[in-house]
Amino acid sequence: MKLGLFLMTGHRPSQSQAPGGYKKGFEWDLEMIKTADRLGFSEAWVGEHFTNLWEPLPSPDLLIQAALRETKQIVLAAGAHVPGFHHPAELAARISYQDQLFEGRYMVGIGSGGTPTDAQMFGIDMSTGEHRRKAAEGLEIMRKYWTEEGPWRFEGEYWTCEKVEADAFAAVPGTLGNHLKPYQQPHPPIAVAGLSANSATLKWAGEEGLLPISLGMNTRFMAGQWDTYSTAAESRGRTADRNNWRIAREVVVADTDEEALDMARNGYFGEFLNEFLLPIFKFLGYSENWKHDDAVNAADIDLEYLLRHQFLIGSVETVTEQLLSMQEETGGFGTLLMEGVDYEEDKDRWFRSMQLMAKEVVPAVNAELAKKYSPVGAVA
Repeated sequence: MKLGLFLMTGHRPSQSQAPGGYKKGFEWDLEMIKTADRLGFSEAWVGEHFTNLWEPLPSPDLLIQAALRETKQIVLAAGAHVPGFHHPAELAARISYQDQLFEGRYMVGIGSGGTPTDAQMFGIDMSTGEHRRKAAEGLEIMRKYWTEEGPWRFEGEYWTCEKVEADAFAAVPGTLGNHLKPYQQPHPPIAVAGLSANSATLKWAGEEGLLPISLGMNTRFMAGQWDTYSTAAESRGRTADRNNWRIAREVVVADTDEEALDMARNGYFGEFLNEFLLPIFKFLGYSENWKHDDAVNAADIDLEYLLRHQFLIGSVETVTEQLLSMQEETGGFGTLLMEGVDYEEDKDRWFRSMQLMAKEVVPAVNAELAKKYSPVGAVA
């Protein structure tokens, strides 16, 4: 099992909107990526949000470009671009150019967008599934730019665009036209994230041969998410590889369970959940997805419940046991994406949490997996 970083670029709105606050948050996120790189994390994903006051980065490109110059080995990824919020021709060109600069140390997340106010900002009606249709059409166009020689013209439900070859300008051949191609062929690895038990986006990912990311609200749903993905892949003649499956999870590791719980309860995690995520998810009806047992009343799901039943919180020994249970319950996955959050005011303990994960928890998990599977972490 590998270890990655998943940045929603979460920051307190009061901090971001103070003078210099957005820059301060950006520098903290960059410091987390640099630390992850030094600790041997395999990858870092950076979110894209336009109207979320708690997750205020609208352009993940900016952060991963800054990180490229200050890291050595970590693979960087937008997680995720939403094609419905961009013109796919423009997004395809940007991704191609970034891939050239990163020389292979780059992946791309594609999403349909889950924030209602983002969709409203761009005039997208989520109630009709328009966000999913736009994502599918946008990705289709982007792949055409990356894989098909021109000239061609695409006329879809939402976009009309063309690929113009570089010699198409007859007056001065070889000067104007589409010229950007990805460094990785046919294009950078593309991933899609899913949330619900039978995620429609993970079904789409399986059909399209994309990498799956589970946003880990509930371990007991994840086996079903894999079944949805792998069944869809098989329907298109593909074999799904569990080593490509990524699961994003809230994680805090400390020397003792009590210290880890205190850090989660009384730090940024506690504020983020109490002031934003719990109220939003209850309003949207997502709280059911957090139940570890159907007998639980959704109204009783609070911060303490999540710390005790859903997140990876505790000492090295406790989190190692929790992760091994996750591997067993899900059937096995390849990469844990540790959610990176704003502990700038308690950075020493946060960076120690990252270090304990990278240097003690993950090696311990892999040592146990090696007893069951060969090579290490390979799962059927």
